[in-house]
Amino acid sequence: MTEQDHGPLFEEMRSEIRKNTVGERQEILLARVDQLEKSSSDHSLRHGLKALIDEVEEEAAEIAPFLSRLSSLLP
Repeated sequence: MTEQDHGPLFEEMRSEIRKNTVGERQEILLARVDQLEKSSSDHSLRHGLKALIDEVEEEAAEIAPFLSRLSSLLP
């Protein structure tokens, strides 16, 4: 998956988060996705993925459908 291919993945994640969360929780998750997208082109991707997973551990339903695709971003 190239850097250009990542855009749709992150947009899908944002869409699902917007549909399934509200308020502060939504803001936090969207910020994590933004951080992860920015880190997808450099060596901090692993840190970004861990931060996102830690954030949604209890409420993984929003992110679960994307975990396998996110894993494919790892070197």
